Amino acid sequence: MSIGDLVVVTGSLITLCWGGWLFLSKGLSDDLRDSTGLVQVLFSLVFGLSTNLLQLVLFEILNVLEARTRWINWRLDLVLLLLLLLIVLPFYQSLRTLRASTRFSSALAAAASAACVSALLYGLWRLGRSWPGVPSTAEGVFTLKQVVSRVGVLGTTLIAILSGFGAVNLPYSYLSLFTRPVHKLQVAAAEAQLVQATESVVRKRKQVLLAQRQYELRRRSQQSPQGARAMFGAVLGVITSPLRGSSTEPSVAQLQSEAESLAEVQRQIVFDVLDLRAKRARALETHTLLGNCKNLLGYLLSIYCLYKMFTSLRGLIFGEDLTTDPASKAIGMVLGAFSHGQLVVDVRILSQYLTLVFIGGISASSLRGFLKNMSKVFFAVSGSGNGMSLVLILTELTGMYAISSVLLIRRQLPQQYRSAIADALGGELEFEFFHRWFNSLFLASASLTMLLFYAQHRNSATEPELPVYSTSWRD
Repeated sequence: MSIGDLVVVTGSLITLCWGGWLFLSKGLSDDLRDSTGLVQVLFSLVFGLSTNLLQLVLFEILNVLEARTRWINWRLDLVLLLLLLLIVLPFYQSLRTLRASTRFSSALAAAASAACVSALLYGLWRLGRSWPGVPSTAEGVFTLKQVVSRVGVLGTTLIAILSGFGAVNLPYSYLSLFTRPVHKLQVAAAEAQLVQATESVVRKRKQVLLAQRQYELRRRSQQSPQGARAMFGAVLGVITSPLRGSSTEPSVAQLQSEAESLAEVQRQIVFDVLDLRAKRARALETHTLLGNCKNLLGYLLSIYCLYKMFTSLRGLIFGEDLTTDPASKAIGMVLGAFSHGQLVVDVRILSQYLTLVFIGGISASSLRGFLKNMSKVFFAVSGSGNGMSLVLILTELTGMYAISSVLLIRRQLPQQYRSAIADALGGELEFEFFHRWFNSLFLASASLTMLLFYAQHRNSATEPELPVYSTSWRD
């Protein structure tokens, strides 16, 4: 490996890891950004290694670096990424969960976490023996090929489900046909309710602080009585306490419970206000030039979604042609239709550059869409003290997504690049299975999403125009 190759490999990996650090620091919600340094380091490493896998696909096309350097980079990246996904992340997640319990000491929590990771690895190996697409153990048990195939099955499942949802969700969000008008009074009513909820939460928390202070003062006075008057008051308090009902301490716990309930309601109203604002902005946008362009794009994307579902169904029934890449096929069709044999072009060279643009666009848009969708999901469920756990889950899914993307992107490459990638992945895998598995899950996910969106659209037509919130706040 030359010095120049080493600089390129090291510099690009550091840059990609730094990009993961910035994404976690600025691209997620506040609850998810409140992560420890170790969690940020783990996410940055997985993000950098995952994006480096997609970058290596481009390096194969552009012939960047020496072939031996690329192979070492592939293997080192895969091994480190698999170690993080299958050992480090599950161990740390288990350790955090067990440490949160007071029944486990640090040593016992570490031992239990190691046992959990061992059980996970054994379960993955045992279940993988019955999965299609996983090579036989006759070819070797502890091989990179065995691990990549098992992780690839899980990641392909994730990609197919997200792709099916995204293929329907994107045109659905662009089409003005499904845009519901939102009046400014609706937004104002929700904002007024949010102000009322916020004031109620503040008052309730003040009551909690006041009750805690009163309880502390009473406890101190009982611990240091002064004279017979204090003793008589303490005895009188014991005698009359059954008549009063409960002591101050239970009332503090009750107030804290009410404050938490109000805070949860306030959080839900915040989501409702943000949703109403977004819907109103979308409704107003439909009357602009940009809105009309998005509406047209929505119809085009709808056609593409139906076409993708049709090709997936056709691939399941008749199989796919995995010997040619889409770029070369598209060039051949265009030249055959418009040149009538008059235009002489080196299709191999031209398809190489088109494949570069195509794969680069697929890699960037797919990873960006995946992280964006996952961020939305985690933003919706964060805020209950589980921010770091959600970041660790996002880290795990990102790594699986990247490995599976390489398995599926290989189909888009010309033949001369496929063998190098297959060798870097540990050997020839059943790539045809991954495409069949993707097509079946994509078709099921897209169909289910269409049914759910249709039911949601039908139900929204019968909902009241103004949001309905409870106005009875317990203070």
